[in-house]
Amino acid sequence: MMPVWEIQLFSTRITCHGWTYANVLHWLIYATLAGSVISWFETLTNKTVLDYEHQTLLAAQNGQPAPAAAWFGELQWRESGLFAVDVEWTERASQMIKAGEYRYISPVFLYDKKTGAVTRHLHAALTDNPTLDGMDAVAGWQFLCIEGEDT
Repeated sequence: MMPVWEIQLFSTRITCHGWTYANVLHWLIYATLAGSVISWFETLTNKTVLDYEHQTLLAAQNGQPAPAAAWFGELQWRESGLFAVDVEWTERASQMIKAGEYRYISPVFLYDKKTGAVTRHLHAALTDNPTLDGMDAVAGWQFLCIEGEDT
C-alpha cells in the first residue's frame, strides 16, 4: 500500500449541470446529515473499498474482476465537504493517478428519495468521467447512487 491520503467524497460546492438522477434534482449533504452518515459508517468493521469505475457493482453482470484501488475506514466532515481521511492506495492506483490516468472520485451512497439527503456512504470509485463539477482533482465525481428505502 502507498502512503495514506485524504480524499473528498462529497463537496458543499458541487454543481450538477441541471441533470436529474433517479427523480431528484440534487443530493444534499451538510454537517447534520454528515454526522448521521459518519455515525453509521463507524459501525462498520471492515475497511471500505475504493475501486476502479464502479467495477464492484458491475462484476456480477460483466464477470470481470473488481480490484481495489484503495481502502479507507474513517470519514470526517469539514466545511468544504465529507472526506475519507485514511485512504491507503494500492501501488497500481497510485501510479495511475500520478500518470494522470485517473483524476476523480465517485462516491456510492444511499439517499432519501423525497429530499435527496444523503443517508449512507457505501463505497467509492476512481473514475475519469465525472458527471458533477466543482471538486478538486482526485476529489471530483461521477455520482453512482442507489435509491435508499430508509426515508
